[in-house]
Amino acid sequence: MRKPFSVAFMAFAFIAAVGFLKTAAADDKDNQANVNVAHVFRSAEIIGLPVMNKAGENLGKIDDLVIDMKSGEVFYAALAHGGVAGIGSKLFAVPFEKMTFVFGEPSKANSRHFVFDVTKDQLDKAPGFDSSHWPNVADPQWGASIDKHYNVTRKEHLKKENDASAPKVAYETVFRASKIKGMDVRNDHDENLGSVDEIVIDMTKGHLKYLALSFGSWFTGGNKLFAVPLTSFTLKHANNKTFLVTHVNQDALRNAEGFDKSHWPDTSNPNWAKGIDTYYERTAQRPTTRQ
Repeated sequence: MRKPFSVAFMAFAFIAAVGFLKTAAADDKDNQANVNVAHVFRSAEIIGLPVMNKAGENLGKIDDLVIDMKSGEVFYAALAHGGVAGIGSKLFAVPFEKMTFVFGEPSKANSRHFVFDVTKDQLDKAPGFDSSHWPNVADPQWGASIDKHYNVTRKEHLKKENDASAPKVAYETVFRASKIKGMDVRNDHDENLGSVDEIVIDMTKGHLKYLALSFGSWFTGGNKLFAVPLTSFTLKHANNKTFLVTHVNQDALRNAEGFDKSHWPDTSNPNWAKGIDTYYERTAQRPTTRQ
């Protein structure tokens, strides 16, 4: 006769325990600090970072990045490896997705680094090139050979290989980060507005997110930079020149929130990126790449 009562009591005790644990977890969550971890970095904060393998061996450092301006994807990191004290080293294009970015200790920027799962021997046998003789990074065959070596499959390469009707003449959309910086910026009336001073990359997605534009004192009344989403631009080739066209009108650019070149905002604050995206969503059109 007591068995049903025991079962009922045990069920009640179990439900009560679960409720207590949920309440305790909720209380713990309420007591936790909100931590914003920076995941958006300037190229200047990425170039020069050390690269280690899983054994803790130093493989070299990041020399440059290779970026598709059409999609914003960071395709490759150029890893400087070998030589003595950086002299005589070769560059190796490594698919960005094959490396892991280690944020390190929040208060120690010098603890940031990349981890690339390869031995020094394997890296020595990988296809490399001299820093003074870069290959044409926009050549799809060069990219396909690097991807094949590291067993990476890209949809873009498959599309080009399988599409027999695709045009044989292509224009460049893939550039080194060092070449994007300094690229001219014009408006829809072909008036020169300034140039790209810096690029901002979302490291969690391996994606170029913003271009930091310098418009000069004549435009802004001071030496200010403006972070503008990549989607607010069209990459254009004309008269043997490559430049960016922004569809944002000059009034919108003047009214945008800028910052001093030597005092960048806190990119770990999600409200910073949200504010930029919201502002330009109201003033810019999504671009396409045209010739």
